[in-house]
Amino acid sequence: MGRGGTFEVMARIALNGRLLVPGKLEGIGRFTLNTLTQLVALRPDDAFLLVVDRPVDEMFRLGPNVEVVRIRIPARRPWLMRWWFGRPLGRVLRQWNADAFVSLEGPLATDMPADFPQLTVIHDLNFEHRPEGLPQRWRDYYQTEFPRFAKRAQVLGTVSEYSRQDLARTYGLDQGAIEVFSNAAEDAFQPASLEEREGARRALAEGRPYLIFVGSLHPRKNVEGLMSAFESYRALGGSWDLVVVGVAMWSDDLPALSAEMRTHVHFMGRLNNADLVRAVAGADGLVFVPWFEGFGIPVVEAMACGVPVISSNVTSLPEVCGDAAFALVDPAQPGAIAHEMHRLELDSEAAQSASQRGMARAKTYSWAATGAKLNKALNTLLT
Repeated sequence: MGRGGTFEVMARIALNGRLLVPGKLEGIGRFTLNTLTQLVALRPDDAFLLVVDRPVDEMFRLGPNVEVVRIRIPARRPWLMRWWFGRPLGRVLRQWNADAFVSLEGPLATDMPADFPQLTVIHDLNFEHRPEGLPQRWRDYYQTEFPRFAKRAQVLGTVSEYSRQDLARTYGLDQGAIEVFSNAAEDAFQPASLEEREGARRALAEGRPYLIFVGSLHPRKNVEGLMSAFESYRALGGSWDLVVVGVAMWSDDLPALSAEMRTHVHFMGRLNNADLVRAVAGADGLVFVPWFEGFGIPVVEAMACGVPVISSNVTSLPEVCGDAAFALVDPAQPGAIAHEMHRLELDSEAAQSASQRGMARAKTYSWAATGAKLNKALNTLLT
C-alpha cells in the first residue's frame, strides 16, 4: 500500500462510531472524530467501515473510502452496549470481511475470535478511583468489562502518560505496551480579537469579563468546589462573572447558588463548536479544577486561544499543562482556587505571561501527530 511496505494489499478496517453524536459531541466523541479523520486521510488505499447506532449524518463522511453502516440498537445503556458490541457488531464485521476493528472509547467486538485484531483506547479509570460519581449500573459495567477490554486488545492506548501508568498499575499490564494518543485543540481555537471578546461578553455575561469552565456537570468535575471558590473570589473583591459550559451526565441537579451569585454565574448548557470557540476565546481565564482527568482537553483549547488556565494539580493535569498554567491548585481547597482567580484578575503581567506560555504549550499537541501515531499502531496491529 505504499506506507513503508508494511502491507501488500488493501486492508479493510472497521471503526467504532458510536460516540459520533451529531450536535452532542462530548470529549471522547470529539477525540474519535478528529483522530479518525486523520487516520482515514493517511490511508487512502484502505477501505473503512464506520459502524454507528443512529441515522446516517454528514458527520460520518470521514472520507471517500469510508462506508457507513448502522446497527439499529441505541447503545446508550450498559445492557444495550453489551448487546450492540456482541453479536450484532460481530455479524457486521464478518459480513464485511473486516481485517481489524478500531474502537477509540474502550469497548471491543466481543463476538469476534480472540485473535481477531482489535485496537482500543481507554481514556481514564475514573470509574475505578471515583466510582461514587457513577450510577450503579454504569459502575458495574465499567468495572467488569473494561479490565477485559484492556487485556483483550492487541493494541491498547490511552491519552496521557498519567493514564498509561494508571492502566498498567491498576490492571497489572505492561506499561511499555500501552500507547499514548494525546488529545489536541482543533484549529478553530485561536486568540480572539478585542471586538470578538467584547461580543462574547455581551452574549454570555451581560457584557462583563468572565472566567469559564467547560466540561460535563459530573461529580468528578468538582463543579460544587468551583462554585464555592467563585463565591469566595467575589467576596475577595473579584468582579468577573463565571460562564459554565456543559450539561449534566447523570442528574439534572445544579449546585445551589445564592441570589447574589445567580446574577454572576451563567449556565450555557451544551454549545455547538463555533459557539464553544467563541466562549473559550472570549474568556479572561479558564478555571478547570476536577478531581480526576485522563487528559483535560479544555485546558489545551483554552491555551490555544491564549486564555490563562487555573487547573487542578492532580492526575493528568500537571502533565498536560507543563509549565504553562497560570496556577496549579489543590481541587480540595476552594480558598486557594479563589485566591488564584483574584490574582488572575489583578496581575495582568502574570496573566499575559501565562497566555504566551499556554499558546506555545498548545502547539505541542496536534490531531495530525495523534493520527500519525494511531496509523503507526494500526500498521503494527495488521502485521
